[in-house]
Amino acid sequence: MATRGGCETIIHGLCATLDLHPDWVVLQVDIQNAFNTISLEALFRELRAAKGSLDQLFPFVHSFYARRSPLYFSHCSCEDEVNLFSSESGTRQGDPLGGALFALEHLCALRTTALEHPLCLFPSLADDTHIVGPLEAVMPAFHSLEGHLSAVSLTIQPTKCAAWSPSGLLSRLSLPLGFSLPSTGLRVFGAPIGSDSFQASFVRDALEIDVSTVH
Repeated sequence: MATRGGCETIIHGLCATLDLHPDWVVLQVDIQNAFNTISLEALFRELRAAKGSLDQLFPFVHSFYARRSPLYFSHCSCEDEVNLFSSESGTRQGDPLGGALFALEHLCALRTTALEHPLCLFPSLADDTHIVGPLEAVMPAFHSLEGHLSAVSLTIQPTKCAAWSPSGLLSRLSLPLGFSLPSTGLRVFGAPIGSDSFQASFVRDALEIDVSTVH
């Protein structure tokens, strides 16, 4: 949290780690509807237990999130009929603190998992979560993280998760159904992490988009 240049630091750090350990595996973990489903009760507990100035936010955050919030929905603005929903979980769209409040609970789950699995790294930004480590260590870490996320009402979506290794040796991984297995690399926070051909293809595609936009 509050790390200057965090995105770039993670990308360069991940590249350096894989250069040193080409046999390691990167798991790209997707959290389903993360910001809208995180537990508010768990958030209040974390704020109360937080050290430093974070605990001072509790009365302010509680005043906005303690009660259910009405959400209004219609298929188009010209319709008279409006449906009313009750928001009972997650951070509010448009809340300037929303990202930080989500990060507080997400960080707690990551930190607990990291203590349980010291062989792995957990480079993450917002709800984009990664597990990096030796082949035999990443899946136990994945299942631990899954449990800690579930405790705050967050669910991993395997069909949007991926696994990749520079070595290409993933046959011994027991992955949940739906995991994709790209052969040449991954996009991490929009940046290409992978083989030279994968990175070159990324650059070509980006240039084509830029050129087509200009013309």
